[in-house]
Amino acid sequence: MRSDLCLVVIAGLLVSGCPANDLSKGLQPAVPDAVLDYNDFVCDAQPVLIKRCSYLGCHGNPSHALRLFSVGKLRQGDISTREQRDASLTAEEVELNFQSAVGLTLSATQAQRQLPDVQAIPLLLKPLAARFGGSEHHGVAVFPTFPHQNLADDPEWNALLNWVAGAKQSTPPVQSCVDLFTALGLTPK
Repeated sequence: MRSDLCLVVIAGLLVSGCPANDLSKGLQPAVPDAVLDYNDFVCDAQPVLIKRCSYLGCHGNPSHALRLFSVGKLRQGDISTREQRDASLTAEEVELNFQSAVGLTLSATQAQRQLPDVQAIPLLLKPLAARFGGSEHHGVAVFPTFPHQNLADDPEWNALLNWVAGAKQSTPPVQSCVDLFTALGLTPK
């Protein structure tokens, strides 16, 4: 009798399904491309994230919320040789980097991203120096980067800020972006 009751409860839970996304509270579609620009990520934001955040002890760690694949560090699949570890990123690794970075912006509404409201966006809040309103994760402020003392003068910070705010690569992308895609063996979306 008790097991029948458990089955009824489980069936009821399955039939009721999950609650619908409430877009007014910042939950977004599951497709990252619907939220932020892939091409701008690859050309402007990803190079900054890889340079500043992809160390194996940091975001080159597969168990971290922001996980970044990068040449010579974290790679997907079997990398038993130095040649495999140092090969160009694969299309799948770039896509997974994009999804991981977008995931750290989804707690904010579109309006908060467009401002951008740093306090609502973990991707921007965590690496920002406390004197600029950031949280300096693990006691380390990544931005502003040396020698910049002011965020407005830091091109790497501005690349992340602009991407989160909705920057898009032109169509077709600028030549430097096309060159980066070519070097990666990828095609802009």
